[in-house]
Amino acid sequence: MAAPTRAMPAGPRPGDIGGWGNAWNNEQAGSQPISTPRPAPSSTTAAQPLAASSLPSVSVTEDQRLSVGAQLPTGPGKAEEPVQLTADQITHDRELGIVTAKGRVEIAQINRTLVADTVSYNLKQDIIAASGNVIITEPGGEVVFADYFELTGDFKDGVASEIKVILADSSRLGAVSGTRIGGNRTDFDKGVYTACQPCRRDPGRRPLWELKAERVTHNQADQEIEYRDAWLEFAGIPVMYTPYMAHPDPTVRRRTGFLMPSAGMSSNLGTNVSVPYFWAIDSNQDLTFTPRFLFPNSSSTSVPDLDNKGRSVLQRVVLSGEHRWAGMNGETKTNASLTADKYTADLRGHVDAVGRFDISNVWRAGYQVQRSSDDTYTGIYGYSFQRNQPWLTSRPYVEGFGRRNYALLEGFSYQGLRQQDDLGASPLVLPHATFSHVGMPSSRGGYWSVDADTLSYARSEGLSANRLSTQVAWNRPFMGRMGDMTNLTASLRGDAYHADHLDNNDGSANSGRIIPQVAATWRQPFIRRNATMPQVLEPMLMVAASPNGGNPRQLPNEDSQTFELDEINALMPNRMTGLDRVEGGIRGGYGLRWAAYPWRGGFINAQVAQGWRARKDSTFAPGQGFNDYLSDYVGRFDIAPAGNISLLNRVRLDKETLALRRNENTLVIGSPLLQMATTYLMLEKSGNGSQTFDRRHALVNTLTSRISRNWMASATVSSNLLDGGEIQSWGAKATYADECFAFVSDFRRTTTSDRDDYSGYQLTFNIVFKTLADLPLNVF
Repeated sequence: MAAPTRAMPAGPRPGDIGGWGNAWNNEQAGSQPISTPRPAPSSTTAAQPLAASSLPSVSVTEDQRLSVGAQLPTGPGKAEEPVQLTADQITHDRELGIVTAKGRVEIAQINRTLVADTVSYNLKQDIIAASGNVIITEPGGEVVFADYFELTGDFKDGVASEIKVILADSSRLGAVSGTRIGGNRTDFDKGVYTACQPCRRDPGRRPLWELKAERVTHNQADQEIEYRDAWLEFAGIPVMYTPYMAHPDPTVRRRTGFLMPSAGMSSNLGTNVSVPYFWAIDSNQDLTFTPRFLFPNSSSTSVPDLDNKGRSVLQRVVLSGEHRWAGMNGETKTNASLTADKYTADLRGHVDAVGRFDISNVWRAGYQVQRSSDDTYTGIYGYSFQRNQPWLTSRPYVEGFGRRNYALLEGFSYQGLRQQDDLGASPLVLPHATFSHVGMPSSRGGYWSVDADTLSYARSEGLSANRLSTQVAWNRPFMGRMGDMTNLTASLRGDAYHADHLDNNDGSANSGRIIPQVAATWRQPFIRRNATMPQVLEPMLMVAASPNGGNPRQLPNEDSQTFELDEINALMPNRMTGLDRVEGGIRGGYGLRWAAYPWRGGFINAQVAQGWRARKDSTFAPGQGFNDYLSDYVGRFDIAPAGNISLLNRVRLDKETLALRRNENTLVIGSPLLQMATTYLMLEKSGNGSQTFDRRHALVNTLTSRISRNWMASATVSSNLLDGGEIQSWGAKATYADECFAFVSDFRRTTTSDRDDYSGYQLTFNIVFKTLADLPLNVF
């Protein structure tokens, strides 16, 4: 933010909001400000005591306070509205027509309440004068404090001195004086606004930021607060001046208008300025249109800038927007952008949209659309997709949920973002349908299940196929006398395929298979009860049998190309990830799980497992840990005792040499004051043919510190250990946040490039004044 461009207005300065903290602290704690002790009601006063016949009703309550129910006129032609007046002492001057109430005076009218030390009501002029700790509660949730308030009987017009207002969102607005007009507008002279709460230890302390103005107008009818000749003070220092400023009051959830602009610089985009405009289309939908203006780095605008190859760099604009809709039976969200390439003027853009619609209590439909004009566009212009995957997915779907049934109909389209991805080799899946049914258990516990799947996909270049798969299974769980648990399953599965261009040939092939299978899983938990650390030891076994083979060459393989052996699937009868490949023959697995629960809290878990099979085959690719009779050893170790340490470790060891084939570790040490997290990943090369995954060896170190209640800092370094520990990226982040202000600074350095998406630095700042403005700034 720039420094003020004009001097502070002359004359008295608005009062400090921090000096009003005592009354506001009481309100924040859920109680009204406490007045000084009042004397007991007196039976004699200087004026004539109020008689029972003076007003419609006068009564003495149990605490000896007087209550008066009066009818106050609201203007010509309007019905009279009742007012309830309660006070320690009420007197009535018949000559002047003035009712005076003293001591804990409370006046209630419809949804408004007035509390004061003394209230004088002129019956002839219909004017109420309140003084001493005056508090007015408005229907919209606002609470008004003043030293003196003079207003009409209907509370719609009046004047006040030393007025302070707590708005509905707990922000504060105060002024030297205020004028209420028509019940829907209040003018404040020399006003001060802040969203900061008073300091509990020092209520008179100046708030972190204040917006001060010569005149502030709160228009309740338009739901807007306007400032004239306003300046922003941060920590008591003026940092910005504006002749006019306005923002919606707390009763407004959303309103059409310009949002806070942002500016930035980068080596890819140069200088850029974004000016967002928000359009509240309806109560349930809105549109945020954000044009981003990109300027060449040349100092002369008459001569186009040139890149290092002498090509003209065009001055351009990025048109982007976000549309949101939420209804009773669904919601949608769409992000899109469009621009011209800075060198060729070719159109570039992206779309990222999701939607969901509840058709009935059983059925719902939805979609996901992710597309980009080219591979590097979203990285250069900063439009990140969910999970930052190296491919984009578009997926329409319809699904139904029953008590024992589930049905899904969907389609898929993919766009790869890596340099080696070929759009012609990307499949179009339409349709993919699944159905699952689980029957009611019999009296002995057995139940039937049915699973069906149909899939059709095509490519402009390469394999296209259709698949139909159905499986019927009978399941029977058993509970032994010793607490052991056994589950028996007998199933029959049938698959039918039609494939075109299999193995890059021009021919077609029809094929199928029928796979009967029986499987049993068993586990026996042993529990050791102990006052200091209860433990559970659980051996586990799995045995399955089906015909050998089951994967003829005529069957395409699309959904079972990747496999990662771990401690979970080593004990599963079907270890493959999809339906195109099956594991045949007699096979099984065994494992051991141990868990301990220290009495101070936390837990310790450990599990090891190994798979086996009676006959070797080529189901699993080399490097996946299961190309022999026995698989590699797989294990997992989790420790999270009650303290400042936690460890997650997953490991795969070679069955013969015990050499590491996969090792994943996440170690967190320290308290919130200073915490160190280390993530280590090592994966050996696996796969064969076109589906080969290179060896990966990486280390990520993160240091975080919650310095105080409001401050937090972190630093991260990512290294590729295959290249001698070369650093791929590093960065630091600092955050300050309290109830009224937030500041985020994020600095990152990347060393990797992807075609025209270059490596470099990125430094961003984001400054947030709660309820007032959000100031993002991208430096690089």
